Amino acid sequence: MYGILDRYVGKNIVFSVVLVSVCLTLFAGLINLIDALRYIGRGDIDFGFVLVYTCYRIPIVFVQFFPVSILIGGVIGLGMMARNSEIIILQSIGLSKLNIGISCIKSLIPVIMVVIALSETAIPKLDKHAEDEYYRHASASTGVSVTTSGAWIKEGDSFIGICAMINRKTIAGVSKYEYEGTKLKSFTKAATGNYVDNHWVMNDVVEQVISDDRVTYRTFKTQIWPLSVNLERIEILSEISDKLSVLQLHDYINYIEQNGVDSARYRLSFYNKLLSPVIMLVMLLLALSTIFGPLRSMNMGTRILSGIALGFGYYVLNQIVAPFSIVYGVPPILGATFATAVFLALAIYLLKRKS
Repeated sequence: MYGILDRYVGKNIVFSVVLVSVCLTLFAGLINLIDALRYIGRGDIDFGFVLVYTCYRIPIVFVQFFPVSILIGGVIGLGMMARNSEIIILQSIGLSKLNIGISCIKSLIPVIMVVIALSETAIPKLDKHAEDEYYRHASASTGVSVTTSGAWIKEGDSFIGICAMINRKTIAGVSKYEYEGTKLKSFTKAATGNYVDNHWVMNDVVEQVISDDRVTYRTFKTQIWPLSVNLERIEILSEISDKLSVLQLHDYINYIEQNGVDSARYRLSFYNKLLSPVIMLVMLLLALSTIFGPLRSMNMGTRILSGIALGFGYYVLNQIVAPFSIVYGVPPILGATFATAVFLALAIYLLKRKS
């Protein structure tokens, strides 16, 4: 049931969250625009393209900053109500802290659902389009396209497919198709490839040379491939988990596991995406803790700074624990949930503690 008081509380919270989201997005967009200026001069990239490229990425930034926006917006919205004694009035007519919290959650759930829907539908397409346009403009002879099964690179009459990037200088599941006009000349597959001395050295190579009357098979322990694609261009694969939806990421994990590639880092990203609604609700609980917890007697500026500090603390903890879970073989689901569980416990502790 969604009553008058729910609508009143929800209106304040949603307005504050959306306002903070827009402000953070515009600020981050300006920083991205300044950073993207360094691309000018690569291929046929000019200021006009940089501006369009930055605009393509604005919805992506909006989604990335939305959990922090819930925290800061919640602190501001509830803080304004507390400063105007509206929280006291709501409690005097029988609304408990739990009721006020539920009103906030009910109001934000539709907004959260819209943001998640965007992140699973439009955002991956926008991100892929932006990156494809960048690589198309950055080089006239080499194009990079990211799909759910990896990346495809076109060099002259050759097409190179890459399944995954294991680390910054190692790729896995590499295949190359060489054409002469529209006719396939050869198909080559390599288990892994290493970037050594500005060359790509492929390992465990199987080559099939196709002629009019037969197919010749050849194998090589190692083979140097004269690819003009460098680490900067190929590094797009290291961020592929951020460019895919949950379903696409699930399919990609199954694909690379079938090819014998470790999927821990991609599973970590998969669980992070699944937990995004929970993370947003935890941010709201942290915002509530600044109003009903020990910080309730502080002024608005202190509460906002506390909210920013909590958001930054969550980000830092998540960035530290997640890589450690991969390095030390901890199940990815634990690495993805650790920071959320810690800050959920902190929010509950602060809500129960009296000032």
